[in-house]
Order: sequence, then C-alpha cells, then structure tokens
Amino acid sequence: MGSLAPPHVTVLSPQLCATDGRTFSSDRCHRLVLTVSSRGRAHPGRVAAHIVAAAEPFLLHDAATCNPSRHAQLTNANQLTTTRMGDKVFEVDMQVHDYDLDPYGVVRNAIYASYIHRGRDLMLEYLGIGVEYWAATGNAMAVSELDLKYFAPLRSGDRFVIKMWPEKIKGVRLVIRHLIETLPDGKLVLDAKATIVFLNKEYRPTRVFPEVVAKAWEMFACKEG
Repeated sequence: MGSLAPPHVTVLSPQLCATDGRTFSSDRCHRLVLTVSSRGRAHPGRVAAHIVAAAEPFLLHDAATCNPSRHAQLTNANQLTTTRMGDKVFEVDMQVHDYDLDPYGVVRNAIYASYIHRGRDLMLEYLGIGVEYWAATGNAMAVSELDLKYFAPLRSGDRFVIKMWPEKIKGVRLVIRHLIETLPDGKLVLDAKATIVFLNKEYRPTRVFPEVVAKAWEMFACKEG
C-alpha cells in the first residue's frame, strides 16, 4: 500500500486527557502534531490531519471544534451521507499541484486514487498499523477493489479535505470509505470505497488481523462482522 515514514506526532490521550508530547521525524520534510480528544462514548470527537506541500508543516487537531451542522448541510445538498455523525473520521487536508492536471486544467481521474492512497497511509500510520509495521511482521495488505464516484473537478491550487473511516470488516476484507470535499466551502468532489485484503507471509488471503479489528473498534467504533 506504499511506504510512509513516520511524521512528527504529539498525542492527547482519550484515556488520560493529557498531552503525550512524542515527536519523530519524516523523510518527507513534514511536521505532524496530533491532538485527539475524547468526547465520551456517546459523543466522541473527530480526528483531523492537515497536509500542505512538502517542506511545509501539517497538523492534526480535534475536528469536533468545527461546526457540526456543516456535515448535515452537506448531506442534504449532495443527497449523500458524508459522515456518520457521532463517530470519528480521519481528515487529511491537501492541495492540488500543477503536475496533477490533465490538458483541460483539471485533476486527472487517476490522481484521485493517489490522493486517497496517501490519506489512507496516514490514517493507518496514525493507528500504528501502517506499511512499516506489516513489513516487519511479514504480513501485508493489498487493495483488491477501488470504487470511485466523481461529482466535481479540482483545479490547480484548490485545497481539499479527504475524510476516511473504516466502514466494514468481514472475513479477509476491510472496507474504507473516503470522501473528498473542497475547502473551505465543503463541496463534494469524490466518494470512494477501497476494499483492503489481508495477506499472510505466503501472500495468501487471511482473516483481518486482530490489531486492525482492535484499532477500528477503539478509534471508530467499527465492529467486525
């Protein structure tokens, strides 16, 4: 699923409600600060990440401080449930570069797959189950299916957010939902589902690893089955 060096991290533990303060370096010249706050089981907060260009900082903050009605407005406007209210979503902010464009001045269709791939790598890395973790165990993950639905184009310089959460865990598969929306107006650009298959050391499909099931429940309240 692509390599990802660990970024700088500062974590606010939902259990301890205190700043952890850990940091580590990224070979992508990024800086990452994580702030995860607990709102309790009934009203958990959201996790958000911000990524700008290489050599610029990006931040993770508590997205629960944002206006929650914005998500409901987007749902009505797009006739699509964009987020599961009350549950956590992982958000990554990005920006379009000139080399992402086709001859018509809009982002190439294939580039969106790389956007959500990068966002998914960051989410898994944040959960502690990224590429390097699985490489060390000899196991692997692979994308077996990617369903993309396009709603609006992105152009050079546009800022956008990728929202992600695990939607289903069953057997050997994990389904992750991705939404891309423009910033700051929140216009829906893309709705995507990626099916991840888990592979053992012989590269044969195997049941979703227990670490993934545990993290999906802990952070997103997503159950297996």
